[in-house]
Amino acid sequence: MLQYADVGIKKKMFNFIHVVLTVNCILRCKMCFNWKNKEENEIEGEHIKAAIIALHENGLLADNLSVNFGGAEALLRKDVFDLIKVAAERNLSTALCTSGYLYNEDISKKITDSGLKCIALPLDSSDPKKHNYLRGVDGVFEKAMQIIQEHPGKVALTCTISEYNIEEICKIAEWVEANDNVAQMGFQAIVSPLGINWEGAPRREWISRSEFGHLWPKDMKKVNANIDKLIKIRNNSKKIYTTEKHLNFFKDYFEDPFKICRNAKCRVGDNALTIMNKGDVVFCHDIEPLGNIREKNIIDILSGPKVLEVKRKMLDCTQVCEFYVNCFFEE
Repeated sequence: MLQYADVGIKKKMFNFIHVVLTVNCILRCKMCFNWKNKEENEIEGEHIKAAIIALHENGLLADNLSVNFGGAEALLRKDVFDLIKVAAERNLSTALCTSGYLYNEDISKKITDSGLKCIALPLDSSDPKKHNYLRGVDGVFEKAMQIIQEHPGKVALTCTISEYNIEEICKIAEWVEANDNVAQMGFQAIVSPLGINWEGAPRREWISRSEFGHLWPKDMKKVNANIDKLIKIRNNSKKIYTTEKHLNFFKDYFEDPFKICRNAKCRVGDNALTIMNKGDVVFCHDIEPLGNIREKNIIDILSGPKVLEVKRKMLDCTQVCEFYVNCFFEE
């Protein structure tokens, strides 16, 4: 019998479940190098289905829950829409995180038939050439525009702020405000690239490396002026969900990421859970997994001693990680 209070788990605690279906990708993004690492033996769909059903049946999912199916490129998984349907049939809100590059007529039909609520797409520039350059493949901008046109009201966009687009973030925001087909928009800051083995070096030192450092905004006057203008747009927006406080934090972060100090304890383990592409269940990517759904039922994993152990480590953590900067900012 699961004793929720004993292990720091409670009813309806999770409002965000992220399922990493694959770390394989067909893009060549400048801010991510997962495409260099080809993974095999990724988690079978039956284990993911069982985990979603168990979390739902045991009452661990909040009423405002979002189940995000992502990757690298989630559309590489042939069973992605079967998994989405399992969640949607239980009235769970679902999101598909994708570049959109593999989008076609068949996928369009599956989006509709599966009950998918949200298509999460990146948009790093209003200039097709620049967006395609940052994502490393020609045509990805055009596919994103096609999805926006053909699935009105389902699309949420994310813009990653970098040296390449700092002067057009407001233009992007204004375009979103004027486009009735886009449901919402978020902004995040460029962080250390994914898919890199840092060999023990602090990940925040990536900005000093020539192969990555070109992404880092150089002119702080330009950064501050454009983010301040973006805040004004945001405060009159019904679509931009990144808070004013979060956008102001980006200014401090870009000024000097090495001097950023955390003023809040990490509470990610209180409301978010990730299932990795090989079955590991994690609260935090930098701390050991709670268990693996190939080996054990997810409810048994969440009733184990690792839960409190990992949550205590997270509460003691002072690292300014990618999730703190972008995904679970709380201050």
